[in-house]
Amino acid sequence: MMHRKTKSLFAAACIALVAFTSAGCGGTVDGEAVMPGRGDLGDGTPAEQKYPNLLKECDVLTTDVLAKAVDADPRDIQSTFVGALCRWQAMSKSGGLVDITRFWFETGSLEAEKATANSLKYNVQERAIQGIPSIVMKPPDQPGACGVASDAAGVVGWWVNPQGQGGDSCTQAIKLMEMTLSVNI
Repeated sequence: MMHRKTKSLFAAACIALVAFTSAGCGGTVDGEAVMPGRGDLGDGTPAEQKYPNLLKECDVLTTDVLAKAVDADPRDIQSTFVGALCRWQAMSKSGGLVDITRFWFETGSLEAEKATANSLKYNVQERAIQGIPSIVMKPPDQPGACGVASDAAGVVGWWVNPQGQGGDSCTQAIKLMEMTLSVNI
């Protein structure tokens, strides 16, 4: 008797779950679809006017500049993701893959990046890059990886993570940041 009651309760829960989740899929949204970076932001200002560099943050440095900074062949670098984070993978001249990541959070802060890095037990060093307050971060569980974050129009950062033998990832990340700040200042 108890087994049958449990099966009935389970079946009822499954039916309720299906009904609940499918109800969210059947709705319509008023308005008109627009391309990313287009449209009105609610204050009458078009998004492309208010944010002229929207979707361009991954183009701040060209792939040949990225490749040179991490000692890779410029013909052997690929963008692997574009969005909130810009990512590339390059083949270093020493033969190993190098992961390169750039982030820019307009509403972020260097203090938030530092607090996050400290909470993750990263080795964090404060320094200035191009005169801009910055931090250099090294995770304890990835000895080859190094990240840099700077206080620039929010927070901008670079991570370099060689998957094998590679150059000095901190020097490489700092070089990428120096070039980025030179372009953006």
